[in-house]
Amino acid sequence: MKIGFLGLGNMGTPMALRLLAAGHDLSVWNRTEGRTKPLLHEGAIAAATPAEAELDADTVITMLLDDAAYEEVFFGIHRLIDSLSPGLLHILCGTISPALCERLAIEHANRRIGLVAAPVLGTPSDAAAGQLSIIAAGADQVVARARPLLEVFALQITVVGKEPQRAFSLGNHSPSAFQPPS
Repeated sequence: MKIGFLGLGNMGTPMALRLLAAGHDLSVWNRTEGRTKPLLHEGAIAAATPAEAELDADTVITMLLDDAAYEEVFFGIHRLIDSLSPGLLHILCGTISPALCERLAIEHANRRIGLVAAPVLGTPSDAAAGQLSIIAAGADQVVARARPLLEVFALQITVVGKEPQRAFSLGNHSPSAFQPPS
């Protein structure tokens, strides 16, 4: 699968390396350009912009730092939201506010882009070992599309609802705190 991966910090880099090792084609971008180097040595392609990383991708995975980084990439200077193609799958692995996730969910739905909120729990060594825990939320068919990719770096995936923002609005972020809705 062709994946655009945005955000190569301490967690994003080992997650992206696992996707490469699993045989996926990655185009990578980071706000700090030097962070792409370890992935280029493993076969990833560097993208000059977030939109270039998304070009011809089936899926975009974002592991950006915070609300400000997501705002910058999607609605600010980079305007990635305008470049996303209908039918694309966006897996949002960073941790953001429920309000920003809701805004992204609305924008994605208006553009017919699948969105799965999938914040990760664990350490960089957990990511490297494929042992992260994930709290996922999104439409059933979109979560089903995302699951094989999430399983590359996660040991546990707990689905908590159909609205992506639900993954960020459940309070305490320990895996045992998340139970599927009844």
